[in-house]
Amino acid sequence: MAFVVVKDASTLTDDASRLKLEGEVMKVVDEQLGAVARPARVRFVSVLPKTRSGKLLRRAIQAVCEGRDPGDLTTMDDPAALQQIKDLLA
Repeated sequence: MAFVVVKDASTLTDDASRLKLEGEVMKVVDEQLGAVARPARVRFVSVLPKTRSGKLLRRAIQAVCEGRDPGDLTTMDDPAALQQIKDLLA
């Protein structure tokens, strides 16, 4: 699964535009990284969970996707970002 921040969120007004953009993202990953790296699903979010220094919290994202406890999140900049991912998966 991949989480993507769209530059212009107004382009994702309906399900058809989301599916079209999801297909485009999968195609780019397939061409640049290969079919083995292509995600099964692409989810669009407004912000990704990061630390205060700007590092992406990959461990927390993976834990939420797998239904595990994300662990220590004291360095997280915006807790709403991880909540947005939880809501998408529910």
